[in-house]
Amino acid sequence: MKPFFLSVCRRGGRGWPVCLRATVLPVLLGALAFLMTLGGGLSRAAHAEAGGVLFISSFSLTVSWTEAMLDAAREELAVRGDPVNLYVEMLDRVRFPDRPDDKAWAEFLRVKYRDAHPRVIIADGAPAIRFVAEHGRSLFGDAPVVGIFPNFDILGAAGTAVAVRVTTGPHIDQTVEMALAQNPAATRLVIVSDDTAPSHHLARIARTALARNPARPMAVEHLHDLTVEELERRLAALPPGSIVLYTHVTVDRTGRHYRPDAVAARLAQVSSAPVYVLFDSDIGTGVGTGVVGGYVNDSGIAGRVATQAALRLLADGPSERAEPAEEHYSSQPVVDWRQLRRWGIDERALPPGTEVRFRQPSILEAHFAEAMIGLVFIGVLALLLGLVFVLFVQRGRHAHALSEANSRLEERVALRTRDIERALAGEQMARQRLRTFLDMATHEFKTPLAVIDSSVQMLERLVPTERDGVGSRLALIRRSVRRVIDLIETCLAGDRVDEELPVKIASFAPASMVQRVIDRQRSLGSAIVADIAGLPETCTADPDLLGIALDVLLDNARRYGPDDAAIDLTAGQEGAALVLSVADRGPGIPAEEVGRVFEKYYRGTHSAGVPGTGIGLTLVRTIADLHGGTVTHHPRDGGGAVFVLSVPVEWERRAGSVERRLTIQ
Repeated sequence: MKPFFLSVCRRGGRGWPVCLRATVLPVLLGALAFLMTLGGGLSRAAHAEAGGVLFISSFSLTVSWTEAMLDAAREELAVRGDPVNLYVEMLDRVRFPDRPDDKAWAEFLRVKYRDAHPRVIIADGAPAIRFVAEHGRSLFGDAPVVGIFPNFDILGAAGTAVAVRVTTGPHIDQTVEMALAQNPAATRLVIVSDDTAPSHHLARIARTALARNPARPMAVEHLHDLTVEELERRLAALPPGSIVLYTHVTVDRTGRHYRPDAVAARLAQVSSAPVYVLFDSDIGTGVGTGVVGGYVNDSGIAGRVATQAALRLLADGPSERAEPAEEHYSSQPVVDWRQLRRWGIDERALPPGTEVRFRQPSILEAHFAEAMIGLVFIGVLALLLGLVFVLFVQRGRHAHALSEANSRLEERVALRTRDIERALAGEQMARQRLRTFLDMATHEFKTPLAVIDSSVQMLERLVPTERDGVGSRLALIRRSVRRVIDLIETCLAGDRVDEELPVKIASFAPASMVQRVIDRQRSLGSAIVADIAGLPETCTADPDLLGIALDVLLDNARRYGPDDAAIDLTAGQEGAALVLSVADRGPGIPAEEVGRVFEKYYRGTHSAGVPGTGIGLTLVRTIADLHGGTVTHHPRDGGGAVFVLSVPVEWERRAGSVERRLTIQ
């Protein structure tokens, strides 16, 4: 190997002036350094004793993880009580046109460090570790070596020359396995790197990882001796079924130097296949597009762990070790959430402990406060409606007490006429006030409930309901709103059942009326098995009241029956009567309660935990009476109850039957 200054003369091409600058100036500088050494011997001796830490990297300072590693090393040395010198050397041969070999580097470092005497060496990467193993003793004596590399077993004798091994484990193998697991249809692995020795070494590790999985044959292509523009074109034209493993690109085929993370951003933006990386600095590159992720190294942690090991070696002094010491720090899987969405990768395919970056909050997470306010508002409304219900129950009790008092009025009519009249007047005024309050409360409650229900319906259309339980939570809100509306309308029906129920007679098709009620109940989750083939074409009655009665019977069957249990509905004509029969599969009606099921506000022993007010069956009986019909019930074979509503097909006008005031007992 010729000395550096001769190659400089030969490349200059301008004769002696260049050679003089390359030879005479170093000689003059060397003489000046010799004179300064003679004048400052004590200082040099002290410096030699202090020694320091020599950091030798296989890469250049343009590589972002090298910068992070050096920054961590400087910070770790800065907290030490007495200062320690840190020397940095980059074995990046691509910086030089003639690419000097190891002997030239060794000669250069021998001259450079003949007076510095570093006491500990940190070697990062396979080329640096092999260089120190071969030339370290001749250059730096017995200075122990701290090596930074994922897997020292593949370095052979060079791996045994280090005193402390700093390793992250097989993160390249794990990255390849992650890419294969997340892309089960992939048949082609494209390795992208520059043409340097570290890049080829990383590519060999990736090939070895694939070879250990013979059940998954993969075609492998290594793109390395290209320009960045050529790499962009090649990745943009990749066929389906490809995945890309990007190691690093610091120099292209024309000798241009790049930052590896900048190249990762450019390639990921145009790649037609998902891109995986090995270093933390490459995650999140690109605007809108970027790399998927990988088992990445945190270079700052590596630099900190290696420097701490070097400081311990400085403190302990030289010692003989049979086996190298191990310093392990974990590499972890990191992915970009935006790229998971871009490539359709299921998060369930991620390795345990994966860090997911750049995740966008869901609609529910982004509007959690608004959702909680809505739920609190619904809770307040429910409490208010509960209070209204209590008032209704108390009103029913008072009405019952008033009915008992009326039975004794004949005996005391003469004595209590004035008192009764005042009581009746007060009761009528209270009823009027309560009616006014109910009308106002109904309007005020149902308006915001309708807004909430329509907003939830819009969210169900706009939001992906299959993620994070969003669909079930929205369905819960809608069911709660529906339950409050049902409670309001049931209470109003109970209020009006004591008053005037106008019968509006019309000719209508009973099949259409029955079908409308069935459709509504099915929208609430009822499983109805209907037989309506026997219905007459027309019927003369009040279709709205009959629809209400049938809706109440089906609603009771849905509430008291098991979840998803079928409800049998049979509708037809028997003689001159229109018969509607509803059979459920619930617990049935106990024998001791058979005579009370149509009483107002009465709820049986099986109604615990079932929403209701005890008004529905009373309303059905009233509608049957107004039409001159009946409503009965009997047990169902196999369990449950059957309710049968029968009214005339042709309504007959009777005196006082169109509009009359009823008192339900």
